[in-house]
Amino acid sequence: MSVIRGAARLVSWTGLTAVGGLHLIWASGSSWPAKNRRRLASATVGSAAAMPDAAATAVVAGAALAAGAVSAGALGEGRMAVVVRRLIATALLARAVVGGDVALKALGLPPADKRFRELDNRYYRPLCAVLGIATLIGSRRSRR
Repeated sequence: MSVIRGAARLVSWTGLTAVGGLHLIWASGSSWPAKNRRRLASATVGSAAAMPDAAATAVVAGAALAAGAVSAGALGEGRMAVVVRRLIATALLARAVVGGDVALKALGLPPADKRFRELDNRYYRPLCAVLGIATLIGSRRSRR
């Protein structure tokens, strides 16, 4: 494996695992790093009244942790593993391009408030872009 592909896999694994871990913390009932659940909801789903329940948050955590493991190489190097990594990359890049407002609408959530849009433009979209690019680079097959 090339150094670049290995570094890309490390970046995507680290980011997706951190996202998954943070969602596990939220699923347990914590509002960290927000002061309370209302502020957390505003920052993460765009509306203080739309906080997802613990089960939905745990599903997101599981998906992010699984994506992190796959992006790091958990499924090996076969054709199916490459396809799955590319699907993960595509989802992350799509989220980066379309933004949080479209994602919230697709999930049936209310329109985002100003705070969410600011956080989305400053942090969430760039993070999705970096993780998507890293996952895409990490999905390249070895030349034989």
